[in-house]
Amino acid sequence: MSPAQRWPLHPAPKEGEALSSWLNRVANCYQMDMRELLEHDLGHDQIEDLDTAPPLPLLIALARRSGIEQDRLRCMSFAGWMPWLLDSLDNSVTSALETYVFQLSVLLPKGSRKTRSVKRWRAWLPMQQLRRACPRCMRESTEHALPLIWQLPLLLSCPTHGCWLEHHGGGTGTFMGWDDASCEQRQASAPISAMDRRTWEAFTTGYVTLPRRRVHAGLWFRLLRTLLDELNTPVSLCGSNGQTIRYVWERCGHPLRAGQSQWQAFEILADSVQLQMLEAAATAIELIESQFLDAAGEFAGLFVQEPQREFTNGLPVRVGFEEPANYWRKAAEAIEKAVLDARHNPETARSLFGLASYAQNDHDSLEQLRAIFAKVQIPAEFLSGVTRQILYRHVSPKGELRPDGEKLIKA
Repeated sequence: MSPAQRWPLHPAPKEGEALSSWLNRVANCYQMDMRELLEHDLGHDQIEDLDTAPPLPLLIALARRSGIEQDRLRCMSFAGWMPWLLDSLDNSVTSALETYVFQLSVLLPKGSRKTRSVKRWRAWLPMQQLRRACPRCMRESTEHALPLIWQLPLLLSCPTHGCWLEHHGGGTGTFMGWDDASCEQRQASAPISAMDRRTWEAFTTGYVTLPRRRVHAGLWFRLLRTLLDELNTPVSLCGSNGQTIRYVWERCGHPLRAGQSQWQAFEILADSVQLQMLEAAATAIELIESQFLDAAGEFAGLFVQEPQREFTNGLPVRVGFEEPANYWRKAAEAIEKAVLDARHNPETARSLFGLASYAQNDHDSLEQLRAIFAKVQIPAEFLSGVTRQILYRHVSPKGELRPDGEKLIKA
């Protein structure tokens, strides 16, 4: 093949770049539109399928013109990521959701969720293509290469710079400026950045390093998708584990289930809801890794360090010696769980108030305590009548009660 039959000048694809983005940059080198380049040089007039499933004749022609391996070109589309990222692009398989999402478990016990099926479902592919980019990446480079994974509701932030991905305008594979003209770089939280770096590691290396061990990218994508469905499970169907779901949502600061009243598959949800779901997933992973949340799922252990066994420092073993328990930490965790339950359970609220009011028998102290309960969002109506019951602990022999709760002393 002579040099004339190839593109003499073309930019090399960036790591993880979408096929449409690369072709758009190639077209710019020749002062051409991407559609014009495809029709004129390659005889292909469709650009909508470039990032999903480009036809084989197009990939063969691209490989001949560019000298880039056909397999690498195919991996610049979602078709090249089967069966790691998704099992199939065929959306006619009715059991696809059940196979992908309901075989694993992280937060909830295995088999505790109601299995579901959705017509025309494909893992991770949203109803409408997302157009998001990193403000810093776009500012620091004039090439504007767009990674394929930015089109999916899989990342919240840029794995390189740690800032939120923002919505932008433009056609397929092109960046034409921000939807919000005042768009500024926003730094993502540590849990979000950690989760997104793992997803990027899976996408670029095929593996993810977790605290327990390294796992295959296919397992990581399914674990993450399983976790998103668990967080979207109605609490009424979770039994005693419903408090775990509620706790994660309260810690991440979003409404329970991102405000959803009915179950829908993650891919069908509005993109704003998807982003809240992903943020909740990052929060859940951080809570499990810090061992602040005792998840009941079969694969939750992957997010916790393997405990050291049969370790010795060479010194004589002290028989019967045990590391002292951290009772203060256990007490603090128990109180935090009680406060969370008291926000929704009147009986727990009254019991907690009774415990907190021990040795506080004057009206002013109890009112201050009620103010503290209100500050942690425990409804005041749950404590109706409790103050009066406490004040009646100390009464005179005749049943007389002083405002400060002390006994009346008669001469």
